[in-house]
Amino acid sequence: MVQPNRFDLNLLTVFDAIYSHGGVSQAARHLNLTQSAVSHTLARLREAFGDPLFVRQGNAMTPTAAARNLVQPVRDALRSIDMALGGAAAFDPATSTRLFRIGLRPATEVPLLASLVEKVLALAPQVSIWSTYLRRERLDRVLESGALDVALDVQRQPSPGTRSISVERGALAVVVREGHPLVGDALDLPTYLALDHVFVSPRSAGLGLEDVALAGLGHERRIRIRCQHAISAWQIVAGSDFICTLPRSHAVMLQAIHGLRLFPLPFEIAPSELRLFWHEARDADPALRWLREVIEAHFAQVGELS
Repeated sequence: MVQPNRFDLNLLTVFDAIYSHGGVSQAARHLNLTQSAVSHTLARLREAFGDPLFVRQGNAMTPTAAARNLVQPVRDALRSIDMALGGAAAFDPATSTRLFRIGLRPATEVPLLASLVEKVLALAPQVSIWSTYLRRERLDRVLESGALDVALDVQRQPSPGTRSISVERGALAVVVREGHPLVGDALDLPTYLALDHVFVSPRSAGLGLEDVALAGLGHERRIRIRCQHAISAWQIVAGSDFICTLPRSHAVMLQAIHGLRLFPLPFEIAPSELRLFWHEARDADPALRWLREVIEAHFAQVGELS
């Protein structure tokens, strides 16, 4: 039997982290704790509630019925504490030591995170920023629980309570090395289709929006290299005759690595959209409101430069 007057509320943070991230090791990484510390806390939770709470199935920890019944009241309690503390004091970026957790996909982190960190730290030099791998199927859950403060990803249909704004609607660009023997002052569709392509995606299968648009025109490009990170594609293009299609804003930021040539995509396609996601429960948190405003302003500035 849990005795509220003797219960350590810190245990609930660990419970929520295990539930949100599906395992002890994942929760430990998120909380910046050792795995043994999280395992010890889980043992205390099991003793307090008289239930295993999580049982191992393969590599994941599956919540028991008791844990499923507990998770929403626990999250409501943690959110109430978070909102009370957040509203109790104004956020001063010049002196704050706040930790911000941002959810990003690998292909998005490489071209965007460094410039975003530079912008945030210029205004709030003592804050910490953790980029966390974004599992799209868990986006609503981790935002609601506070495991992530915000996330940056492509447009999707969010659950009730998840809010988002568009921060980037950018055209795609084609990158080509200097001195490419088949590309002159312009890049037309026949040349685009004749060349070998590098395709960037963290997924193991599936194609991009540009391939859908080409299929609608009755064409198909030849993808020879598939990689997970834009910086890898950029380096491959710099040392070969391959070409790569990327969001133009990403390409502009990567120019510092190798000065590749940028061309407009030689066929029509709807602009890609990047959105900033957060949970409505954190609308009133002054620190997170400030972070969202900084991110939005950052992307507006990047759009003007590109």
